Amino acid sequence: MSAGEHPVNTPATGAAETPDRAAEADPDEVEAAVLPDPITLPAPLRDAHRSTARWAADRFVGALRRITPAVVLDRWGQPIGIPDYGSPAFAALPAGDPRREAALITAAEAWRQQAETAPEFIHASLRTDMVLGEQARAEWVAQDEASWKELVRTVRAWSNHPTALELAEQRSRAVEAARRAVSASPGWPPVAIPGRPGWHRHHHPTGRQVDLPDTPQLAESA
Repeated sequence: MSAGEHPVNTPATGAAETPDRAAEADPDEVEAAVLPDPITLPAPLRDAHRSTARWAADRFVGALRRITPAVVLDRWGQPIGIPDYGSPAFAALPAGDPRREAALITAAEAWRQQAETAPEFIHASLRTDMVLGEQARAEWVAQDEASWKELVRTVRAWSNHPTALELAEQRSRAVEAARRAVSASPGWPPVAIPGRPGWHRHHHPTGRQVDLPDTPQLAESA
């Protein structure tokens, strides 16, 4: 068979090949991956499959030899004119037509090959699912750990910043401290009070510090 050609569904002359593992995930990429044991057929069943494959091949070749005119092979070496079992073309064949036998053997052999390779396909599917599941779990754990570390960094960074209440208290203390730091001196004009626009601190003749608004009447009464 040349490259790029596709085989048709005809009986095999020997035991079916094992399924292709090319697309299977590499188990070495996952640490501590628990993989199932290979699913294999018992020896008597394997021997039965091999003998059945040889018998089906002999019967198929014998049926082809009884077809007249002689069967023509296609470019892949497969016989032309053998209808699919159960198709309208198969139903239209006479009861004694050897092409009926060839179609029946082809269908039975396809079913046998599927049954023979099913355990290997099941094992390959389980193996792939377990490896991919372990990879997904490892990725989830890594993402969860990275998210947790980012959250810890954020909380620690915000813990070094004062809260809104603390900032308000700091501003209140600063305003209070600024108010107390202003002191009017005797013989000097009143001093503006920080944080209280329109208010000045006066030095009373008695020595007291008096805060008054900028009205001449209140300043004189002080």
